[in-house]
Amino acid sequence: MPEAKKMVAFSEGLTSTTGIAYLIVLLAAGFLTNFVPTGAVNTGTILLYSLACLLSFAGGFYLLNPLRKQIAIAALSILVLSGLAVFKAAFDSNPASQRVQELVIYFLGAWPFLFFIQINSPKVRERLLKTLAIGLFGLSAFGIFQSIFAKSLPLSLFVLQGDHAFGIGDQFRPTGLTGNPIIFSSILVFGSAFFAALWLEKRTFGFLLALICSLIANFVTYTRASFILAIPVLILVWLLHNRFRIKHKIIALVIVVVAVAGGEYVFVNGADSTMVQRLQNSDDASLVSTLGHFQQIQNASDAIVSHPWAGTGMGSQGNSAGPENVIISDGTWWILLLEFGVPLTILIVSMLLLALIPISKYVLRPESKNRALAIATLSFHAYILPSNFINSALLGHISYALYWVVLGLSLAAANCDSIPGKQFVHSGSRAYP
Repeated sequence: MPEAKKMVAFSEGLTSTTGIAYLIVLLAAGFLTNFVPTGAVNTGTILLYSLACLLSFAGGFYLLNPLRKQIAIAALSILVLSGLAVFKAAFDSNPASQRVQELVIYFLGAWPFLFFIQINSPKVRERLLKTLAIGLFGLSAFGIFQSIFAKSLPLSLFVLQGDHAFGIGDQFRPTGLTGNPIIFSSILVFGSAFFAALWLEKRTFGFLLALICSLIANFVTYTRASFILAIPVLILVWLLHNRFRIKHKIIALVIVVVAVAGGEYVFVNGADSTMVQRLQNSDDASLVSTLGHFQQIQNASDAIVSHPWAGTGMGSQGNSAGPENVIISDGTWWILLLEFGVPLTILIVSMLLLALIPISKYVLRPESKNRALAIATLSFHAYILPSNFINSALLGHISYALYWVVLGLSLAAANCDSIPGKQFVHSGSRAYP
């Protein structure tokens, strides 16, 4: 279907405004919750879910238009998976309120994907990605600010209302008001990937500064998984930027060897460092946390073996579950296996990985331009895939919604780039993918 015959459901200005509003609320939800109170329900949650409903409606409305094949497949996939989740929840035995609340949480985080995959206007995409970059830089800078002034900040500037301060020994861990330090660090890992890809593409000092800030903010969260896995994420950014040429593969291997040697040196000579102590499990808090993860993995494994097909049911492990239901409290992949069962979880993860194929092709094509977001999205999976066995960072309200935004925009970019005459608009150093 020629692009000229495609109907326009909403104006470009309205599409841009609603998308930008969603990103702003997404990245500033904690500030809204703490400083614009509305009672028992968090302000940020109310606004985020309200905008998610609007974008989900808009995305569904756009589906009435003629669609290119890969966009239609992506939209159909998420709708089919949503239908399967509803079907399964209807037959689970957990309390109905828990099943419904869990479905709402999953859907309102994921369905805005239907909106973002269909954005094929270079101007709208540039505005959205500028907003995303500014927001991620702001969170990085705020995380550093929290770390420096942690002991003198009011609690409202350090954690979400109702939470306690997260600390290790006498050091406080920044949260960016996004949840806990683990959720915050996962967002920062994506930020590092995005800024690294932008810097490699544009070579401007601003992106390099943003990259450095995101790495520093990540370090002072003292989150072990994000600290270690940021290394393969950034290596993958570099390899994808260079389209995996042989020379760059060899350089990456040398970097890994040097990093391992450097890490060994730091372990031997930096035993008093907080991060080294956490990596070595030499402090009590880290040891207790590690043993707790092992115990939860064992508990999850036992429960999955007992209920391999249907799992323990929708709503048994998530935010809606009561303490009498929960088998584990951490580990995204284990939570999915417990709630959905093995077959449906395999289908969900398989569909997710299939969505990465057109993004990978787009990134690796020699003629593709402005690939930063797609590179960051692909590289971020070097963190997601292993870390979700030990933490639930991806299932935080902010990190979960952000993931579907960047996945959708990356697929939209791959689709737009494949349309003749629809290449990205350049504006010097200010051009975005």
